[in-house]
Amino acid sequence: MAEEAAENGNETSGDGGDSGGVLKKWGPLAGIVCLVQAVLAWVLIQFVLKDNVPNQPSEQLIPETQEVVIRQGSDEASSNRLPFLYVTKELNSITANPAGTNAERFVVLDVQLGLEAYDHGENPKEDITGDLENRVELIDKISKYDLKIKSTIVKIMRAKTVDELDAGEIQRVVDEIRNILNTEIFDLLFVIDEENKIEIIIAEVNVSNLMIQ
Repeated sequence: MAEEAAENGNETSGDGGDSGGVLKKWGPLAGIVCLVQAVLAWVLIQFVLKDNVPNQPSEQLIPETQEVVIRQGSDEASSNRLPFLYVTKELNSITANPAGTNAERFVVLDVQLGLEAYDHGENPKEDITGDLENRVELIDKISKYDLKIKSTIVKIMRAKTVDELDAGEIQRVVDEIRNILNTEIFDLLFVIDEENKIEIIIAEVNVSNLMIQ
């Protein structure tokens, strides 16, 4: 039995040696074959399949762009003429008590309104500011609201402190007067509709003879 086991062991060792010899003999050749196959595959892709791939138009590769045009709005006030000065006795010597003075101090001022007028019946709208002095019906329409204009100015002045009416701050108050008069009076007085095509706005407010006592 021992002799048979020894013989079987020798046969097994012999088979392992044969396998190792085959690997050493044919292994390098198999590697060369794999390398050749890889080269052939690369050549096939580069020179054969490349011609069968449809070319995408070059313009499709460029992202679509939109042209943006920036237009700067122009001011309605023309640099070639002055606004029409609306002067009325109701806006002379306007008196008000500034805020925080316990009615012990008061401010006095004269006000003139610089008006601009536009006719929306024309396309584009026509600047008719220069013709306002001849449009008596428009001036009369404004004059009916002289007391309301004065009352609005007094209300604004009474809400300001003496410091806010100082020479360095008065321009802010003047701008506020112009904006509020436009919003509360002129925008409502000259609504553009089927019956009215004339727009009149306050372009500037001129304050003179300002006194704080």
